[in-house]
Amino acid sequence: MFLPNELYYAIGKDANQSLLTAIDESLTALKADPASVYYAIIERWSAQSSESRLPTWLWWLVIALCAVLIISLIFVRLLKRAVNRRTRELQDSEKKLETILGSVDAYIFIKGIDLTYQYVNDRVADMFKRDAEDVVGVTDYDLFDLKTAQQITDNDKEVLQTGRRLARHELNQIPGENKTRAYWSVKVPLKNSDGKIVGLCGISTDVSEYEELKQQIEQLAFYDMLTGLANRRMLLEKVMHHYKNSERNSALLLIDVDKFKTINDALGHEQGDELLRQIASRIEALVGSSELGGRLASDEFYILFDDLPNDSVSAQALVQTRLQQLQQELSTRYTLADKQQLITLCFAVSFFDEAETAEHLLKAVDLAMTQAKLVGPGSVQFYSSQLQQDFNRRQQIESGLRAAVAHDRLTVYLQPQFTRNEQDDALTCVGFEALLRWYDPQLGPVSPGEFIPVAETSGLMPQLHQVVLAKAVAAIERLHSHPNYSGCSIAINISASQFNDAGFYQQFERLVEQNPAAKYLELELTESMLISDADRVAAVMDELTHLGLSLSLDDFGTGYSALSYLKRLPLKQLKIDQSFVRDLLSDRNDEAIIATIVALAKSLGLQVLAEGVEEPSQLERLREMGCTRYQGFLLGHPEPLEHWLKQ
Repeated sequence: MFLPNELYYAIGKDANQSLLTAIDESLTALKADPASVYYAIIERWSAQSSESRLPTWLWWLVIALCAVLIISLIFVRLLKRAVNRRTRELQDSEKKLETILGSVDAYIFIKGIDLTYQYVNDRVADMFKRDAEDVVGVTDYDLFDLKTAQQITDNDKEVLQTGRRLARHELNQIPGENKTRAYWSVKVPLKNSDGKIVGLCGISTDVSEYEELKQQIEQLAFYDMLTGLANRRMLLEKVMHHYKNSERNSALLLIDVDKFKTINDALGHEQGDELLRQIASRIEALVGSSELGGRLASDEFYILFDDLPNDSVSAQALVQTRLQQLQQELSTRYTLADKQQLITLCFAVSFFDEAETAEHLLKAVDLAMTQAKLVGPGSVQFYSSQLQQDFNRRQQIESGLRAAVAHDRLTVYLQPQFTRNEQDDALTCVGFEALLRWYDPQLGPVSPGEFIPVAETSGLMPQLHQVVLAKAVAAIERLHSHPNYSGCSIAINISASQFNDAGFYQQFERLVEQNPAAKYLELELTESMLISDADRVAAVMDELTHLGLSLSLDDFGTGYSALSYLKRLPLKQLKIDQSFVRDLLSDRNDEAIIATIVALAKSLGLQVLAEGVEEPSQLERLREMGCTRYQGFLLGHPEPLEHWLKQ
């Protein structure tokens, strides 16, 4: 079929241009003449085509096929573009993944079912100092030493056999390195679409620095920086573990350096630290395999005894033996500042079965150490229930004493002092000694022998001193209004802590200015106060006498008598302690001591008073020996002021 479309002719470029022109001119001429052969041909062919015309359905089929072809071509083109785009995306993703796997600070690898490497990132290749291609296809036995390779292989096989993720520490010896590195390895199985395991993927992180840092942190957390011994936290961990697991066959020993502050002050803190290091070194050498030695605090060390016999007697005997060894090795001479220094230590022990909790155990051993310190340098104290009861009693006394001071529940009793007249041999009351008494609503009557030491250690002595002073001055005023007691003095005891107080003298100076009756106070000092700082004590005593106060030396002969100082101290009287008077009639030594004191007092122009006179024979013998002043139950018990005002 000839279609009447425009026809085009093509020839070589820049050739036969005249031919194209001739064709165009001829066609133009043919089209211009209706009778030309051009139209005759068209008419003839058109007639033929109409005679052989195709069926309509075939035309629609052709059109449909063409449409399908066109759509297919469009789809193929779009699909090709999508495939190309997806390919580029996959290539980009692969490149990104490769970049990430190569830059991440971890060792990433894939192994086949035969445990040969199928993929390694740059970190793995760098570790072996090889190219990645050289690592692929080999096993760990080709890369590591036998021990390391066997460990890795065992872990890999566990993943392949169980099909489960495995996370575990691995210690690897890298070829060419002398040290062992620690790795945290996570390995997971790789499965195909059928769920069959075809290999594994692993990620290992070098945690060697972390482990070293962890050890350093643990060292700081559980060990003392100065001595290298275990510290308090380590002890608490161990003790709490014992109590949690009901392990009671253990004991805790506390070791404290006597007068460590004095060593620090005298030699300096550097030498003090050196002493602690030397003690720690000896402890470390002495502790056994079932013992833990450590430093608890500044100058306190400890040893934890484990695996003691279940029998308490045997356990205590074993600890006693160890204590003797430790005392012998630790309480000796140490070299400090190129000089030999003799060091003593106190020891306190508490058994685990004596405490219910770790906190109770530490409190118990601290309590035992406190008691050891009170006994003196080099002492050993075992914790006991009685020790705890005594401590609780002291706590009750301290609490009650504070309340008594606050609510004015303390009273002053007066015990009379007599002198013998040479003319008629009669006894005349010349004064009283003020004795503090306390009755507590819960504790009942508490003796001064109990509450005075507690007041000394708890810092309550200044308050007690104020109470005694105020009540004594008030008592003097009332006594002087009685005809039998005009001119009588009242003696009060002065403790070393009171005397050493910076405002001690000023206190009495203000008191005398405000109340003239205070001049009738007699202050009783002890010998220990004289030898602590004799020059300062003498100066303060001179100032007190200028105020009109009298001074006595109490319990003379029981301490370290500083006789050389007696002649320069402004004393008025020496008091013979009752311990000498008690056995005066049966002990010739006591008699000789009293005779010496009386003679000494007379030679120094001092009065002498004997305490504890309880029998007439004692009184008579003291008179014969020249002692003219007396105090004791024979002559009068301590009683409240109102009692004496009625006499």
